[in-house]
Amino acid sequence: MRKQQDDKFLENKWVVRGLSFLISLLLFAYVYSENYGWSTSTSNSSISTSKRETISNVPIQVNIDTDEYFISGLPETVVLTMTGPESVLVQTISAADYRIVTEDLDELGPGTHTIQLTAENLSNEIDYSITPSRVNVVIEEKVAIDSAVEVRFDESLVDPQYLAGVPELSADTVTLTGPASTISRVDSVYVTVAAENGLTNTVNMNTVVQVVDASGNKLNVSVDPQEISVRIPISLYGKEVPLVIQQIGVPLEGKIYTIELDGESSVTLTGDRSVLADIDEVVLPVSVTGVESNTTQTLTIPVPNDTLTATPTTIKVNIRVSDASEAAADSETTNAEGEASSSADEGSAIASSASDSLDSEAGQSESSS
Repeated sequence: MRKQQDDKFLENKWVVRGLSFLISLLLFAYVYSENYGWSTSTSNSSISTSKRETISNVPIQVNIDTDEYFISGLPETVVLTMTGPESVLVQTISAADYRIVTEDLDELGPGTHTIQLTAENLSNEIDYSITPSRVNVVIEEKVAIDSAVEVRFDESLVDPQYLAGVPELSADTVTLTGPASTISRVDSVYVTVAAENGLTNTVNMNTVVQVVDASGNKLNVSVDPQEISVRIPISLYGKEVPLVIQQIGVPLEGKIYTIELDGESSVTLTGDRSVLADIDEVVLPVSVTGVESNTTQTLTIPVPNDTLTATPTTIKVNIRVSDASEAAADSETTNAEGEASSSADEGSAIASSASDSLDSEAGQSESSS
């Protein structure tokens, strides 16, 4: 009997409609809560909701006198995790005026220390953590020294017919700054000049200064200036050889000529290295044809090979003219004076010897008596 009543109840269309409506409401409520949340007070919900935000690559502000100390072991950035009211977090992240700082490291002084990192400019409503929050650092006194810069250049890259000159630097010395322990390891300060093989033109380039220890390891020091310009002149091969005077032409009868260079007695030849290898001197012909009195001539220096050039290209020579008879008389006078001087010296020597002999005999006579 009861079963029949239940069957009639379920067969009632209004009952079925009511149940369907109730189920629909329940389904709607479930979907809405999953997508939008369920709150009787939307304005209070956003304020009271707690949220967590993680920010990576936050730089560290170091509290230390960088003119006096150098610190190592400190990471460049840390990870900051903040938890608090969503609205406060949004404002904090938007303003981005928070910072991670160290303690006052000047008070610690040189040595190895474990320091604590803290965050500043955060609301009291925000809890935070820093990763890493404690760091082992080494504090050292900062040292600065001046060091000469070496130029490393492979001269085998220069064409065999050319020659590399002395390198010219925009700065011959640089200032190295760093911790004392690192500065003491400095072994070499240099610049490398890279070039292609077969160089025939002057090299001009900017290059970074390298600082290494005895094992060739690059050192973490500050270099001022860090980059310098280098110029290496490349020119044709040159060789300095003596100038040899050769008198040519027809001298006047009864005249004697004395020829001297007015200036350097050598010349620099530039050109093919293989050609220069066989040249040890340059002959300078000086013509005395028609020369009657002392004179000065400007001559072009001859080159032994057309492929060579000479520096300087010209030179002055002084030609002194004298009579042969006067020269002979001067020579005879000089010889006579020399012979007279020699005879006088011999006479003086004989007289001195005779005097010494008389003195010796007189001494012996006195001794006998």
